[in-house]
Amino acid sequence: MSHIREHVLNHDLFCHHDHHRSYQEFDAEREEYDFRHVLGYASADLVTAAGTVTPRGPVTREEVERYWPKMRLTGYGRAVTLTARELFGLDYDPANFDAITAALQDSIRGRSAPEVYDYFVHERARNRWTIQDGKFRCSTTALEPGTHPESYRFAFRFDEVTYLADAGPIQTLECFLGHPVYTLDEMVQGINEAIDRFRETGKLAAIKIGMAYSRDLAVLDPTRAEAEAAFNRIRTRKAFWGGVQQNNAAVNAPEARALGDYLFHALVQRAADEDLPVQIHTGYLAGNWGSLAGTKALHLVPVLEKYRSVRFDLFHASWPWASELGAIAKNYPNVWVDMCWAWTMNPAESERALSEWLDAVPFNKIFAYGADTGLPWSNVGYSLQAKIGIARVLEQKIDAGYMDEATAREVASAIMLENGEEFYGLAG
Repeated sequence: MSHIREHVLNHDLFCHHDHHRSYQEFDAEREEYDFRHVLGYASADLVTAAGTVTPRGPVTREEVERYWPKMRLTGYGRAVTLTARELFGLDYDPANFDAITAALQDSIRGRSAPEVYDYFVHERARNRWTIQDGKFRCSTTALEPGTHPESYRFAFRFDEVTYLADAGPIQTLECFLGHPVYTLDEMVQGINEAIDRFRETGKLAAIKIGMAYSRDLAVLDPTRAEAEAAFNRIRTRKAFWGGVQQNNAAVNAPEARALGDYLFHALVQRAADEDLPVQIHTGYLAGNWGSLAGTKALHLVPVLEKYRSVRFDLFHASWPWASELGAIAKNYPNVWVDMCWAWTMNPAESERALSEWLDAVPFNKIFAYGADTGLPWSNVGYSLQAKIGIARVLEQKIDAGYMDEATAREVASAIMLENGEEFYGLAG
């Protein structure tokens, strides 16, 4: 093992993005966790492997047994293999499914949820800090203490306001605030009030925008009058009519666009006012059948130009447009490039992206890891997958004579941990 590989494999990580269940949500399903809960994103590749015979609902044992051998070599599959081997000393194979279930249950039995998270996330995955995706809901549970480890910080995420196909997001905000929202100004004020409540916890780290799951990333500058007209029309449309959910997306598309763009700017302006970073999903979407063309980071250039004082953390290496993201980061000082989830989507492409970025972008602008998982044991395999890729890239730089050992260690420590600590004010 090379010295730089040893350094990387034994180094703590800053996890820039995760979706971990709260302690309460984890405990609610404690008895149900089995070999299928090790799959993580690999469930999507099972669907891809199945072709037109698409599995529906929760994946069954028979489906995993049939399609796992076909997709086990993908990045998603390799992360599962790494998790099972590292934690349980078992190959993820149909012959071992019962043994993996037993080993998983043994690993959480007798441990409280906080102890489970500490064991998997901190001890085994060596994730020192985690930015938890705080997806906005009516409930204030995420704001209460005792839901996640103390090392977690939260990103405020309310994607629904960037594409209001009906009044549902307005109603969600009203529920959270405990009072009605009648006007566009009250909508903006209410969003800021919600952000205030997150900030009062002392755990608010960023504003997250994941609108790529519902629309493209091209943001225009609608007038207040256009946004207000859209708000007034959409607010009168309920999410449900007569108990039946209505598809208002086509009806409300022009209004949704104007209002969504207006509220996008309101979110970024709040970040500008308080020096909050803005995380934005770019590139590939989780699951299957997701639209790709509109997710390019390149669509965000007008936003980057307009808000030059805002620090933008652009996610997922914008795969499959990682080279474009590198060029953006080189040109725009307010952009940081983030490899969260990328190592699992495509390890080979992630290695190429990191190698390119190190040649083009100051390395203090690179975030090399984020698990982007729902369950804590998945972080073990995802962390190891990222470390293997990082080590390979740095070994190649050393072999090519572009770095000496000391420089490679400096780079590794920065992109794996120190850049994140500095960016989020957690250093020291």
